[in-house]
Amino acid sequence: MTVPQRFLLIDDDPSNNLLTKISIKKIIGAVDVVDFTLPERGVEYVVNEYSNSPVNTVLFLDINMPVLTGWEVLDKLTEVAHLVVPHISIYILSSSVDPADKQKAVSNPLVTGYLEKPLTRDTLRSLFPL
Repeated sequence: MTVPQRFLLIDDDPSNNLLTKISIKKIIGAVDVVDFTLPERGVEYVVNEYSNSPVNTVLFLDINMPVLTGWEVLDKLTEVAHLVVPHISIYILSSSVDPADKQKAVSNPLVTGYLEKPLTRDTLRSLFPL
């Protein structure tokens, strides 16, 4: 996979978002990283931004969040799949090691892959060899 122009992080944990952002910047370099601790804001961003000026993007999505879970985010993004599918590769980034979560993720047509937290340099390098 080529390096995307933008990374989106949707995770209710600001510390995890910060660590992920730092890892991306260290490994990938100067790239746009936008993070959301409120999943509904992340969905709004995708709908608004990708309706007007889509760019190739990787979205790292947490599963276990209050108010709106990662699964519910995927349901909402399915409603706008015509905006999402051509431009956004979605990876579940979760601390869950439940095989059912992994199976549910990989069986979702919007999900590119399942990664365990924390996002490591090795994982990033395997996704985006530079």
